[in-house]
Amino acid sequence: MKRFISRLEEAVNVVNLILHHIANIVLCFVMLLITFDVIGRFFFNQPITGSFELTELGSAILVFFTFAITHKYKEHIAIGFAVDKMPHRVRHIIEGCIEWFIFVVIAFMSWHILNEAIRTMGRNVTTSDLSLPVYPFIIIASIGSFVFALIALTSGLKHFVKAVEKT
Repeated sequence: MKRFISRLEEAVNVVNLILHHIANIVLCFVMLLITFDVIGRFFFNQPITGSFELTELGSAILVFFTFAITHKYKEHIAIGFAVDKMPHRVRHIIEGCIEWFIFVVIAFMSWHILNEAIRTMGRNVTTSDLSLPVYPFIIIASIGSFVFALIALTSGLKHFVKAVEKT
């Protein structure tokens, strides 16, 4: 079981790292886009067409691609004052249950985001200025949230293994 968890965690971490690097590239792109848009607007009275749309779409990629890495390193807000005082096994069982709950909710959410992408693709929804199709960005959001769910799954499995190990 430990070997399975270890291999699953390695695979998910590779995908998570790739998404993190993509998010970094998108962040740099959005930063440069906004900078050049402001310069063009201020000095030349010529803003970049679609910069607002590209910023919105880039922000969506940033948010969904960084959920998983944030969860992996426990950089989100957590209140653990009650759980931290519990015995080792009880603490890991509670943490494991929380991680499994997160996994189920986020996996469910990922599935529905993917279904929304399919519906959006069928309706040919595009952005207003650049006429970019919206569904690829919704699919990207689904992928990012699914990787987040897998991070929660592996974390939950590790907590359950720690709960049954002899200390």
